[in-house]
Amino acid sequence: MLQEHMTPAPHLDTTTDVDHGQNLAVVDDPAGLVLAIDADCPACGGPERTFTAATGLYGCTRCTHTSPERDH
Repeated sequence: MLQEHMTPAPHLDTTTDVDHGQNLAVVDDPAGLVLAIDADCPACGGPERTFTAATGLYGCTRCTHTSPERDH
């Protein structure tokens, strides 16, 4: 999951993943890219973190914790 609430921006095109039936975002501008990282959140223990290319920050899909390092 990239984000719980994804609002399409003008530079995003959404397509359907035929194998999984999930919506995928095709990003023309790497600054708008948010990646899902398979790492536990050090604040809440959530199983997935995010990395936002525009800010260089790692976040959490469950809480508001952010950090410039993946494991902190």
